[in-house]
Amino acid sequence: MANLGRRFDSVAPGEPLSPHGRLQAETLADWFLERAIRPDLILTSPLRRARETAAPLQRRSGRPLLVADLLREMASGEWDRRSSLDLADDPAFLAWREDPEVAPPGGGERLSDVAGRVLRLLDLLRRLAPHSSGALFTHAHGLHAGLSIAGRLRGEDGRVERVPNCAIVHLRHAGGAWRLVELDRSVRDLARTRAEAAR
Repeated sequence: MANLGRRFDSVAPGEPLSPHGRLQAETLADWFLERAIRPDLILTSPLRRARETAAPLQRRSGRPLLVADLLREMASGEWDRRSSLDLADDPAFLAWREDPEVAPPGGGERLSDVAGRVLRLLDLLRRLAPHSSGALFTHAHGLHAGLSIAGRLRGEDGRVERVPNCAIVHLRHAGGAWRLVELDRSVRDLARTRAEAAR
């Protein structure tokens, strides 16, 4: 619901998913199960919308759902609960939109902060469960951080690559580093098609 209102929402418990978000979550679970992918571990951000997105996969795969604070939303500091529409003329917000790494909001995080904590979690999982697969449910900046970890933080134009809701960032550890295997944006379109067919 926060995404629909374009509101910053980085403090738990956070807002729930919209009805379309719940459809996306079911479609995401289908994506895993249609490919016979049953991750050994399912970890989620503590925010409600991430937990609700993970729930269908957890329910249908039978795996436990673990909450990992390191997957939380990028802290939006003084902007939390405010709409980006209200901030549209704020020079600080415009600078942040241009580059969230060099211009975080007061009390907020840089993209590199998010990448650092996501990497800590990935390395911890790799040490504790080296032969296990995991599905991690985080937020847009967490997905950006995933691309950063895989060496794909910025495109040729120097800007942070944008990742839509319900995108799947598939990483694998190989050769001593995390590598990007696949960036799949199809779930969003599949959910939209299903919603249109149900009308």
